[in-house]
Amino acid sequence: MAGETPQLLKFDICVYRKSDIPFEDFIKWATVEYPPRTVPIMKKHGIVQFAQTVTPPELREAYRNVLKNDLGRLEWTVSDYDLVLSYWLRSPNDLVALTQDPEWIELEKDARARINFSIGHFVIGHEIVQLTSSDARVAATA
Repeated sequence: MAGETPQLLKFDICVYRKSDIPFEDFIKWATVEYPPRTVPIMKKHGIVQFAQTVTPPELREAYRNVLKNDLGRLEWTVSDYDLVLSYWLRSPNDLVALTQDPEWIELEKDARARINFSIGHFVIGHEIVQLTSSDARVAATA
């Protein structure tokens, strides 16, 4: 329809740290040191939004128990990814342009020292937000 906002494409990259890097060190690098270097390049290539989901090992194990013991979801799993990087794009070409930028390629060399690139997972699709409010965030942290 005319005037309708185009739906953004959401692209998640689920990554594992290298086994010789402590989780806390990896997360500090990924969430504190890495973004100031990458966000300007993302902006240059039209990335609309970037977010990270940190998945601490203790939460993964706790929710495995909840799934099986409390919810009876015996065949369900909780992934072992250490971090999920989420990108919202207008076009897949934006991500291609980003990853071909010489500055990004240089940063990927640094990432290869920390991320296990031999395994991982992609999720691609459209996000449909059904609820968003400050009340929801407060309830989750209380």
